[in-house]
Amino acid sequence: MSEYSVFDLANIAIAGFAAISAVLLLLAYAALIDVPGKSIYSVGSCAALVAALTTIQIGHLVYFTGGGEPLDHFYYQLALFVAPPAFYSFGRWAILPTATFRPLQLLHFLTVPLLFLLPQNLALPILFTFGAGYSLWLGNLVYGLRDRRKQFRFEFLYFTVMSVLAVIVLGLGFAIPYIDHDYFYYFYNNAVALGVAIMLVALVGNPNLIGDLTEAARVKYGASTLREVDVEGCLAKLERLMTDDKMYQNESLSLASLAEAVGLSGHQLSELINTRLGIGFSRYVRECRVNAAKTLLISAPGRSILSISMDTGFRSQSAFYAAFKETTGQSPGDYRRSQSQTPP
Repeated sequence: MSEYSVFDLANIAIAGFAAISAVLLLLAYAALIDVPGKSIYSVGSCAALVAALTTIQIGHLVYFTGGGEPLDHFYYQLALFVAPPAFYSFGRWAILPTATFRPLQLLHFLTVPLLFLLPQNLALPILFTFGAGYSLWLGNLVYGLRDRRKQFRFEFLYFTVMSVLAVIVLGLGFAIPYIDHDYFYYFYNNAVALGVAIMLVALVGNPNLIGDLTEAARVKYGASTLREVDVEGCLAKLERLMTDDKMYQNESLSLASLAEAVGLSGHQLSELINTRLGIGFSRYVRECRVNAAKTLLISAPGRSILSISMDTGFRSQSAFYAAFKETTGQSPGDYRRSQSQTPP
């Protein structure tokens, strides 16, 4: 018979999952995910955030396996006070990587000295107020991209959930002196894990998520780069390159290479696609490839789906299936069968 209840075992598993997944997300962001303008600031703040969240989850793990209260341990307290400003810094540099760094931004980390200057029953409510404020700030930043609702519908849900969780944690922070601390540990453990899980699902579903958000945010909040550009002429040239020259067939097609062919800089092409077509570069290329595949699926019924995926620039059949399902709501096979059926 296990000495732990089912509830405790579930929380142990949740804490371990969140700690491991957070580290994997850091490695993916630092080494695998291609984000225009990614800098040492965004990677460093991501590392600080992951270190804080992992430490918090380790504190929960120790507690659920019979250890002392996390709030009695300095490492847990320090991680709590580092997490909100690290979250703000990562959100800022991940979504607005080209924003100018100002030393005054380091003032956000003044939450850390609160740990030493104030008693816990005062410091924690102040800390969670900052945390909720940062979550609402980032949610509002993303909400500013609501004209891209079709492109970022899942991301809007994600930031809404994160903002709601932050407000609930804020309430628990104020209630800590008056409630059983177990309630706080259980909820905070699950809130961190849920946030990590949603980000994991989002990045698996769309590995270009952060890059797409970065492009859209730069166009929304930055100065226009198209003032001296023949926008209509460039749009027409882009259309010719993708339809007549079939540049989408190049599986290594990048923003830089397509921009050079159009005669623009990468930032200019990104803004052009975002403002005139309402989507990011990576989604634009995926949709061009899927549209070409839809034509081939009907016009060449004898060709295999694998050969069509390779001919339209997808690196793998699995990537083709995912993009096709995202764009059309059907698998390539289902689409071919539905289009080949003759009406009664």
